[in-house]
Amino acid sequence: MSDVLLKTTGQIIGHFNAYKGSRPAFHREHVVIVRGISRDKIEIDEMEAKIAELEGILHAKEADIMSDDCKEFVEKVDSYIRDAEAVDTAPDNGGILKMKEQLEAMGLHVEYKLFLMPNVGVFVAIWKDKSGFGPLYVEVTASERGDGD
Repeated sequence: MSDVLLKTTGQIIGHFNAYKGSRPAFHREHVVIVRGISRDKIEIDEMEAKIAELEGILHAKEADIMSDDCKEFVEKVDSYIRDAEAVDTAPDNGGILKMKEQLEAMGLHVEYKLFLMPNVGVFVAIWKDKSGFGPLYVEVTASERGDGD
């Protein structure tokens, strides 16, 4: 499954032209987290549309962050990470909203979406300084949606 996850994250990182300097923050067989910095000049008012384009590129459906599908995705990612590392907190899809609030409190504009495909779920977050200066940061979390066994 790792090959499918790497291909999917590669499509997303490529969409944002964020290959140069991108790196896996976490890479296991069932979950991959990749961070990068876009080389494209993407304005704040273009961010939502740019991330929405991924639905067609990935042939995926967008899922609401507060949905059961999102809760299931967060729990699945959490279980895969817990299998590899010690984690002291419980999974919480409300944590996505907290992450956004914390980044916005630091003066950043944030957009994110969860995309679901038959075997893979992908959470994509992008952010940049609210002033419009500086680069666009991209983080992709891709996880298999099966039971992983």
